Amino acid sequence: MEIVLGGGVIDRHLEGAVALLRAYREDEGTRYLNQVPITPPDRLVPEDLAVTILINSRVTWRAYKSVQDLAPALDLGVLPATPLEGTSAAQRALVADVVAQVAHWPGFAASVASKVLHKKRAALVPLLDNSAIFGAYMNPVWPAVHSSADSVKDIGRIREALDSIWFDLTRPENTQVWSALSAQEPTRTRIELFDMVWWSHFRGVEPR
Repeated sequence: MEIVLGGGVIDRHLEGAVALLRAYREDEGTRYLNQVPITPPDRLVPEDLAVTILINSRVTWRAYKSVQDLAPALDLGVLPATPLEGTSAAQRALVADVVAQVAHWPGFAASVASKVLHKKRAALVPLLDNSAIFGAYMNPVWPAVHSSADSVKDIGRIREALDSIWFDLTRPENTQVWSALSAQEPTRTRIELFDMVWWSHFRGVEPR
């Protein structure tokens, strides 16, 4: 079964979407996805950083101090109570604003910010990995040129990533494959299914 990914700008036709999903079950990233937070759903606390080390985030003491100092003023209750695929353009702009706020804290960028916020809103905030998303999924010359691990903080780039993923989650040609993937992993959100399939494809093309 084929899935088409690339946000409508770069159409990559990935064969064997179900096989890619199954391959992800062997990835260490499943530990991150399976972790159920015990921290408050509408607040970031320093303990929220711990789970991100399971998916190669580069958290340091700077990020820890930022959460201590800046997170009390961040209200996650403003985020829409809907999965990403059900959001409007205005709602995605709001999500991008929250991710960008955290991305600009010392010790953060979009990658760590989204990995922390995803555990708060698992159906709304996708994992915006530096290499897999900004360096590959959104890169028209990838894989001819290897992905970049450069950090991203720009709200416009974050918004572009959200819009691209939303497009792939809702494009008509993917309707049946999302149903098939959900049947394989019924507890996963659609953005988690996207991440699992894309990460398996990414690592197959560009190994560690």
